[in-house]
Amino acid sequence: MDRRIPWPDGLQCPVVLCFHVDAESLLISVDPENANRPITQSQGTYGPRLGVPRILKLLRKYDLKASFYIPGITAERHPYTVDAIVADGHEIGVHGYTHDRPDSFDIEREESELTQAREVLERLSGQVPRGYISPAWEYSTNTVSLLRKHGFDFACDAMDEDVPYYLGDDGKFLELPINWTLDDAPLYWFSLLPPLSYGAPYAEPSRVLELWTSEFEALYDDGAYFHLTMHPFLTGRGARMKTLELLIQFIMQRRGIRFCTTAEVADLYRSVVTPEQGRPGAWFPAQGDVAPKVNRIDNVPLLG
Repeated sequence: MDRRIPWPDGLQCPVVLCFHVDAESLLISVDPENANRPITQSQGTYGPRLGVPRILKLLRKYDLKASFYIPGITAERHPYTVDAIVADGHEIGVHGYTHDRPDSFDIEREESELTQAREVLERLSGQVPRGYISPAWEYSTNTVSLLRKHGFDFACDAMDEDVPYYLGDDGKFLELPINWTLDDAPLYWFSLLPPLSYGAPYAEPSRVLELWTSEFEALYDDGAYFHLTMHPFLTGRGARMKTLELLIQFIMQRRGIRFCTTAEVADLYRSVVTPEQGRPGAWFPAQGDVAPKVNRIDNVPLLG
């Protein structure tokens, strides 16, 4: 079977279960007035209070390691959540300090949020976070240079690929692409105030399972990688956890899969693809495929 990436040890498709523990910060970023709406905020509180323990229990059942990306302000408000995640051996990553979008910042605020978030997570978790995921999966024109300046190894935000790739020629920074198809928010999120349109009305469990298993099968056949993004206040509710468990069971039936943290995927990729090979758009990077050339146009930003 072809593999877009020659993953080591016969691996066909690494699988990442990635949880964004946004809690109240997400609701406030959507509308700052939500800081004065305790019931709206309580939707987010469900995540660290009940969703994360339920998720950790499921991961223990199958002996799986996952990645948890946490805004710094959430970690400060819910430190018991960080303690529980670290105690079970999972990866901690940076997800901003607030959940405000970096493209709304000037460079000084963006750098301050980045460094403050990292300091908080290092202090509370005892880990040195290697990975970054931007709130709302968006960058400013300064984001990549700031991530490189502050020593991040990789980020999981780009949507222009199905496999990791290097940003720059020095091999120091990777993008691990994601996409909205493999995110629970468009399927599960509804809010009356303020009005949101993230996929409501709710998707039934059978539809979610069909979407995610079909995406997995396609990426598995390509020898790409599967990165599922979930929010504990959404996926962490009862029936939805059963859907996640069915997905895990489905994936475990396939040969050549491994559940990995984002950092493990970055390390696997670096072990088999050089910076010269791993340019975005090369269909089979390690086979010497030439990546397509993209022309820069004035006032149209490109990643990297």
